[in-house]
Amino acid sequence: MKILIVDDEEMSRNILLAKMTHMGTCVAVDSSKKALEELDKAKAEKHPFDIITLDVSMPGMGGQELLEHIRKKELQDKISKKDRVKILMITARMNMGTINACIKRGCNGYLTKPVSHVQLIQILSQLGFEPATTEKTAKEGMSHSAGVAEIIKRFYSGKIILPVFPNIVKEIEELLAGKDPSVDELAKIVEKDLVISGKLITIANSSLYKGLEDVNSLNGALVRLGLQHTLGVCSALATKNLFDSENEALKTEMDKLWVHSFAVATLARRLAEEKGLDNLETVFLMGLVHDIGKMLLMKVFVDMYPDLCISDEDLQFVIHEIHTTFGGVLLKKMNFSKQIIKIAEIHHWEQFEEDTDKELLAVSLADSLSEKLEFGFFSKQDKNNTLKLEEGDLALETGDEFELDHDEIIEKLSGLSALKVLGLDPEKVFSIIKQIHPMIKKTCRAF
Repeated sequence: MKILIVDDEEMSRNILLAKMTHMGTCVAVDSSKKALEELDKAKAEKHPFDIITLDVSMPGMGGQELLEHIRKKELQDKISKKDRVKILMITARMNMGTINACIKRGCNGYLTKPVSHVQLIQILSQLGFEPATTEKTAKEGMSHSAGVAEIIKRFYSGKIILPVFPNIVKEIEELLAGKDPSVDELAKIVEKDLVISGKLITIANSSLYKGLEDVNSLNGALVRLGLQHTLGVCSALATKNLFDSENEALKTEMDKLWVHSFAVATLARRLAEEKGLDNLETVFLMGLVHDIGKMLLMKVFVDMYPDLCISDEDLQFVIHEIHTTFGGVLLKKMNFSKQIIKIAEIHHWEQFEEDTDKELLAVSLADSLSEKLEFGFFSKQDKNNTLKLEEGDLALETGDEFELDHDEIIEKLSGLSALKVLGLDPEKVFSIIKQIHPMIKKTCRAF
């Protein structure tokens, strides 16, 4: 059996590749363009593919367009129905409109992420294949997929309590959108929330905003931060509350995710500033919530399956595979703007069009760089060198001093579509990273 896997996101592509490698000869590509090249090559060699898996949502030519193109080409070549390649659509969301559209275009079936081994065996058997199975069936991994699938089912059925974003952020946005907002008016809004108002003073004295002297009053903190930065800080404080947990194991994962989210938000805002964008605090908020789907999936998983390890690598990969579209739908249910919803959905895309919003590109670029900066959620760390957060601690205790690798980061940047479309100079981006990296480490704890 010859299989072509088409998915623009590397991790999702590799997960599916790992599940199907033992079933036949697999070729995995990251775009529709490369898929068409592989199909032409297979045709020339007279060794066509038996199965194609297509991710529905891809930049450039999407999965549905590629599906339609393949079926039209088969008609032109007068290939009989029974000899046509079997095409499975892979979608992160059970959207009947999308599924029906794919069926009309000629797909043979569909699978929803996270794709489980059992799902693959079942649908391939229905299509008349006899897929080989491994002797070791990885029952725990299958239970992870089934568990996350049950969460998705409950979520769309309205059986999961959604996180609530504090109204204070919206009030500040409305104030700043008005005519001649003042610090006094801002103080009246902020002082309604004792937790946020108290934290603002601590943050105003952190390395990211610190002046020559410490401030010790709310008004002093607001003056130092400024109206726009106060909006960003309040957004960060509101978001940080969503990452809290009393479960020790979950708290460790939430803390890692918070550090990652804060780092992405801070770097994205600075990149947007360098590009001359106006809505910097919107970019900052986009960075803060880009992984919100992952946050809720982990919290609900712990509630539903308290005996399973939330830090299990297989489970985290399953959550990662579904978190983008899930996060987009979650943000929509929480009444966020279309632009913020979009960043949750596309921040792992590897290719971007020229007309992509620059704000989205800034966040995607920051997210892509986070692992190189030691702020990636999946960053590998020594057991004695963990990012364990404690209340009131303003510095990341990471043992040996972390040094940025110039050549490695420049090489990473050179392959990023988001950088090219933004039109930023790689060396300039590195200088920005070098400047704010220590500030991120020292400031993320203040929240």
